[in-house]
Amino acid sequence: MKRLFIFGFGYTSARVAALFAQHGWEVVSTGRNGTLSFDDEGGVRVALADAGQLLAAVPPAADGDPVLARYGDALAGKWLGYLSSTGVYGDARGAWVDESAPIGTSRRTARSEADALWLERGARVFRLPGIYGPGRSALDRVRDGAAHRIAIPDQVFSRIHVDDIAQGVWL
Repeated sequence: MKRLFIFGFGYTSARVAALFAQHGWEVVSTGRNGTLSFDDEGGVRVALADAGQLLAAVPPAADGDPVLARYGDALAGKWLGYLSSTGVYGDARGAWVDESAPIGTSRRTARSEADALWLERGARVFRLPGIYGPGRSALDRVRDGAAHRIAIPDQVFSRIHVDDIAQGVWL
């Protein structure tokens, strides 16, 4: 059976896990709703050894990427995916950006550094904009009284549906 290991079982990675499971994969994960604790080093290392694919969905801390710091030595030979952020591009002053744009120009230095470290390991880095989906849409925020109007001339917002992320990782 094919196995996917996910570090950080949250809103987005849960949708990725469900899609992989629909295709017959076993999914093992860390996180509040995961199957293992991140701190269960023995259990995590055994599960990592049995998984051919790994998806990291844990944001970096101020002192770096916790997945790479603790388990980086156990990732060799695996397909690696990393859920990053378009925030690594910083303020482009209205210019369009794509994956060839420089990173590390933002206030999110730790994210940019983690992004670069995953790329050095050959990971597929998914730089995600704002995520929406069931329970997380503009209409949900209006209904809950939490919506904020943003009126900036020529402002462009980039959003992605959680299921499109799952499909992208799957493909």
